[in-house]
Amino acid sequence: MKTDHDIFDDDTFRPRDREEKKKIEFFWEDCLPEEEGDVVASIRAKALRKIQEEGKQQVLPSAKKKRRSRFYIAVASVAATIAVLLSIPYISDDLSQKEDFRQVIALMDMLPVEETDDVVLVMSDQEKLQLASDAKIAYTPKGEVSVDSEELPVAESGQKDVTTPYHESYNQLIVPKGRRSQLLLSDGTKVWVNAGTKVVYPRVFGEKKREIYVDGEVYLEVTHDEKRPFYVNTEGFEVKVLGTSFDVFAYKQLATSRVVLVNGSVEIKDQQNKQMKMVPNELVSLEKNSITDKRTVNAGDYKAWIDGVMILNGDYLKLLAERLSLLYGTKIICDSSLDNEQIYGKLDLRDDLDEIIDYIKSMIPLSAREENGVIYLKRE
Repeated sequence: MKTDHDIFDDDTFRPRDREEKKKIEFFWEDCLPEEEGDVVASIRAKALRKIQEEGKQQVLPSAKKKRRSRFYIAVASVAATIAVLLSIPYISDDLSQKEDFRQVIALMDMLPVEETDDVVLVMSDQEKLQLASDAKIAYTPKGEVSVDSEELPVAESGQKDVTTPYHESYNQLIVPKGRRSQLLLSDGTKVWVNAGTKVVYPRVFGEKKREIYVDGEVYLEVTHDEKRPFYVNTEGFEVKVLGTSFDVFAYKQLATSRVVLVNGSVEIKDQQNKQMKMVPNELVSLEKNSITDKRTVNAGDYKAWIDGVMILNGDYLKLLAERLSLLYGTKIICDSSLDNEQIYGKLDLRDDLDEIIDYIKSMIPLSAREENGVIYLKRE
């Protein structure tokens, strides 16, 4: 039986160079689970500590450069970890496909949205690309990648072998606050990605099912395929579809999540394994990862953001402030007396934040004060 270090010397698993081997050994020696219970949490915590320790050793004079340096370290280290996790046969043999995907999510989840000001595409071979806001990333059925209709060279796209099984080649799209982007997945599914959102997905889907992970808000038009159901995984629930259009709002930092169905049908399952089927123009709400409510809505209002518009139908000001904070990248805090004030109307998200605040002030008597990059709303 091969030992851990024998595997590193196997010709079928030989690193391309010393740097690659160093990254692999980082995972193998330092990032295996500390506990048998929650493997995902254990790997995430241990790998993150190691990454942070490396980051502390690199001191740069500029605070901005230091912040970006930490991001680069995370990209390289975590991507190397994922490569190892998905390439070692005897690890994968002991895990179901679902567990493999959960571990990929846990490892890629260590790349925080807050660490970048640009839209970032993290490739499966430790490459990352900084993209313009509203960039359109498209994948062919073979996994070839293009950005804004321009095909990426093999060196940049991270493509090694388009026949590589889907579970060995994941990409991640990171859209920071104040930005948006679009994805065309390899099966033809269209994904609009809102601000402050991360999406993890395979370059090419497998033969039995299609699965992605979302932290944030996306609107999807899923290509119909009866033989391969489509799953959207979030921190607190799962959405299963065959082919449909729907909006998923599931930011980890917010207690409230929701799914709105535009057409087709979906089934939601929360962390308590409670399941609920939806029909068009229904909204399902979740609080702390548990399904709490289902009601009828005008679904079109909840997808309007992909056209740069936000429809307000009595939205509470506290929740609206949280959304605007994500969309504009500026934190907005309401006085507690304003939390339950309801707002109606339409916001043009192409307007400056000052104009949005002025619109809110026209409906509610309040004052806005900016201090240290934070906007405070207070009742007058």
